[in-house]
Amino acid sequence: MAIGLAIDKSKVSEFEKCFLEVAKNSNISELIPTLKIDDIIDIDELNRQDVESLNLLEPYGEANEMPVFVFKDLKIDSIRWLSEGKHLKLTLKSNKNTYISAIGFNLGEYVNIFKIGDRIDLAGNLEINSYNGFDSIQINIKDIMKSI
Repeated sequence: MAIGLAIDKSKVSEFEKCFLEVAKNSNISELIPTLKIDDIIDIDELNRQDVESLNLLEPYGEANEMPVFVFKDLKIDSIRWLSEGKHLKLTLKSNKNTYISAIGFNLGEYVNIFKIGDRIDLAGNLEINSYNGFDSIQINIKDIMKSI
């Protein structure tokens, strides 16, 4: 969530002092973003019916968030930017040669971090991507890291 505020110029020093005091006395672990993982998915066992069955959990919202799954040890087969570097588009391959697409909105900077052949783990939502009359399973990336 975001907030906007206006401060009178004469009160900026007072605000800064109070702000720093609150930050000093806060529990930093409460400020670190966390991602709740619902399950680990093997893409070799994934099918369209599984992804479509997630629609039964709708409507999604703050009190009923979309399930987030972890996908481990996938090899980057292709990697590119979309929307002038704003978004990330991946084709990933499992050890059993199953392919899946993944998109990372506002994650375009990862094109400079990862390369073809890297093995990664990622967390994201599953969805059906419809493009040019063709439907495919796609991961909507929420977080990504090199496999360890």
